Amino acid sequence: MIRAIINGDDFGKNKYINEAIRESFEKRYITNTTLMVNMPCADEAVRIARECGFSEAVGIHLNLTSGFPLTESIRKERRFCRKDGSFNAYFQQHTISRLVISRKEKECVREEIEAQIRKYFSYGLPERHLDSHHHVHTDSSVMDVLLPLLLKYKFRSVRLTRNLFVRMSLLKRVYKSGFNIKLKRNGFNTADFFGSYRDLSAMNGNIKEGSLVEVMVHPMYGEDGTLNDTKVPMKNVSELLDSLHAERQPYFPF
Repeated sequence: MIRAIINGDDFGKNKYINEAIRESFEKRYITNTTLMVNMPCADEAVRIARECGFSEAVGIHLNLTSGFPLTESIRKERRFCRKDGSFNAYFQQHTISRLVISRKEKECVREEIEAQIRKYFSYGLPERHLDSHHHVHTDSSVMDVLLPLLLKYKFRSVRLTRNLFVRMSLLKRVYKSGFNIKLKRNGFNTADFFGSYRDLSAMNGNIKEGSLVEVMVHPMYGEDGTLNDTKVPMKNVSELLDSLHAERQPYFPF
């Protein structure tokens, strides 16, 4: 038997995703979700979580690639934002800026991350778990400024960089291993493995007994109203976990 966390990403992005995540909790397809505090429907998402009894399972989905920032200075940085001030995802799409950014850019990123963290805590949400949109927290240029803030605000758990792969290049393996070790050395709770439904399916059950696996899903509705993980029916995710005799659990307690 393995233990499984099923996290619904992108809570707060829009009203349709909010509703899909609400229904996913209702049907026990997911155990947790993470909130995009800078997106238009974040307040609605928190209200839904409270009304439906899953506010204790809401972490923060750090976002540096979509929508508008909460702070002003980063809007002037062209590797991060368009002329209208919205995030452009440029830095995340280029390897160099995922590894290294300027001192000025780092300060702008630090201000934006801290603003998002502070807004998350302003909602009174207790989970103190962080992951991110497009996995930006796993980029070394972001993690350099993020790590002190995670410690300052006493986060308890952080998502691993994706490591649920059948095959992986040596360079990726070294980077990912180093990142995940750093999280554990700094005292953060983590899963043993992290990946998508497709990653988990490709493993063909080849996961060590007792391992804790986080499965990332993106609940949304298809054109026919089906509740999907992007294009895969959410029930398929649940059925795969059942076939692995997975015990569902929230991020806490580990």
